[in-house]
Amino acid sequence: MTQQSYGVRSSVAELKRVAVRRPLLGGADVVAQYEAAHWQTPDLGALATQHAQFVTTLRSLGSDVVEFDPAQGLPDALFVYDPVFVVPSGTVVLRAAKPARVGENERLAADLELAGVPTIGSLMGDATADAGDMFWLDTDTVAIGRSYRTNQDAVDQMRGILAGDGVAVETFDVPHDLGPEYCLHLMSVISPVREDLAVIYERLAP
Repeated sequence: MTQQSYGVRSSVAELKRVAVRRPLLGGADVVAQYEAAHWQTPDLGALATQHAQFVTTLRSLGSDVVEFDPAQGLPDALFVYDPVFVVPSGTVVLRAAKPARVGENERLAADLELAGVPTIGSLMGDATADAGDMFWLDTDTVAIGRSYRTNQDAVDQMRGILAGDGVAVETFDVPHDLGPEYCLHLMSVISPVREDLAVIYERLAP
C-alpha cells in the first residue's frame, strides 16, 4: 500500500506536498484582468520573480511542489488556498462570494483531482465561502469565520461535510472593520504559526 499523498489535519504541520498556481503574465490585457479583480496595477515582472522565489523556498524546505498552469480570466486564482478546503479525505469545493473569483473552485478541484486529490464534497445553494475563513485549531477542530465572504449556509454545510472525517467546527464572527474590501477573512485577524503560537492583527482582535 502506498502512503496517501493528500489530506490535511493541521494548519501548522510540516508541508509535505503543496499546490501552487502560476500567475497570469502577459501584456496590457492581463494587467486589465488584475485591475478588474481590484488589484492595484501589478508589476508583472516582480510578480513572476516573487512566485518563482516562493516555489524555490517551498522546495528548499523539502516540500513536493505541484505547479498548476495560470487560469485565464481568473487572476486571483494564484491564491490557491481560497477556492477549496483540504480535509483528511480530500477537498471540499467552496463557492466564491467575490464575482471575480467565480469559476476558480471548479478549475482548482479539477487540477487537484488530476494530481490525485479527490473531491469529497461541494457547497451548494446560497452557501458562499473562502478557505481564508477556515483553519485548523487542532487535528479534530476547524475554526470557521462568518464574514462578507463566508455565510452561515456555508458554515452549516461545512459542519456536515467535516463530520464525515470526525472533525468538529467552531465558529467566529469576523469584524466589519472598514468593510468588505479591508478585513477579508478570519485569517486576516489570526494566522497560526505552531500549535501554541499565532500571528494576531491586534487592532481587530477581540
